Amino acid sequence: MKTEIKPLIANKFLAAAMKYMEPLKGTYIYNAKQRDYLQKTIYGNIEYAPWLDSILTYMITNYNLNTSPHILDFGCGTGELTVLINNLGYCVTGVDIHEAHLDLARILAKENKINDQIFILSKNRKLPFDDKSFDIITMFVVLEHLADEDLKYILPELKRVCKGVIYVLVPNKLQITDDHTGLHFLPWMPRWLATAYLKIRGRKHQYFISDDGSWDVHYRWFHRIKSLFNEHGFDLDFPPDRIIFPPLDVAPPILRIGKSINFGAHSVTLGIPFPHRAMIKSGYPRQAFYPYLNLIFTPNDFGKIK
Repeated sequence: MKTEIKPLIANKFLAAAMKYMEPLKGTYIYNAKQRDYLQKTIYGNIEYAPWLDSILTYMITNYNLNTSPHILDFGCGTGELTVLINNLGYCVTGVDIHEAHLDLARILAKENKINDQIFILSKNRKLPFDDKSFDIITMFVVLEHLADEDLKYILPELKRVCKGVIYVLVPNKLQITDDHTGLHFLPWMPRWLATAYLKIRGRKHQYFISDDGSWDVHYRWFHRIKSLFNEHGFDLDFPPDRIIFPPLDVAPPILRIGKSINFGAHSVTLGIPFPHRAMIKSGYPRQAFYPYLNLIFTPNDFGKIK
């Protein structure tokens, strides 16, 4: 463990975040974000900080990185995980394109006696960092908010500034329910259909939190994500199951399309199973069935150790 895990101080941050979200009361995203803010701040030292400590320690050790790594939290949003990483004793920089989100991140930093200059606004195609500036780049539920055309310049930039590894946590397109709207089967729909479907579902299920208020979520199959990174010179690896997030006992693999029905102490799942055993035997990784993909990418000329 890097250092003692300290609870965050977040009274001012939470008050400001709830004020920022006030216009969205009555929507699915309002309640979801409220829970998310609480989980990452008030309860962050219980759930998120131990996981962050485990995954960062694993990457430092397994990939022979600097024991005091410089970390870039790409797409840091309102900064809760960035501040938690800082509290673990790491040197971390958060970058995002949303000024309003970074304003909240700076409030949280100041509350925890952290220099708020660790948060940087960047809307340019070129990141404001020197080549090979970072040992670790984290992308926590960010990839799904980036269109393919954006990744054409983002991935080369990430490769330019990274001298170690990139950790990606992204929801799997296999998920039945969309995290952002609560709507079933939205992740499976073509983008044009998902956009049209959202429009007819009314205000409760609208999204609102992108830079322009539009639907900016791009669900991708595992092999599409792997292919995008491969095209830009990255190799894929997986962290051990014991340190993935969320843990498998909370979010088990998606092995069928269906619904679980409880009968007292027993649960029966009805639905259509995936041929996951045959797919795994043919070389499809078992991690591709996890509802959240935990992926580690290294430049293809990077010498990692095992």
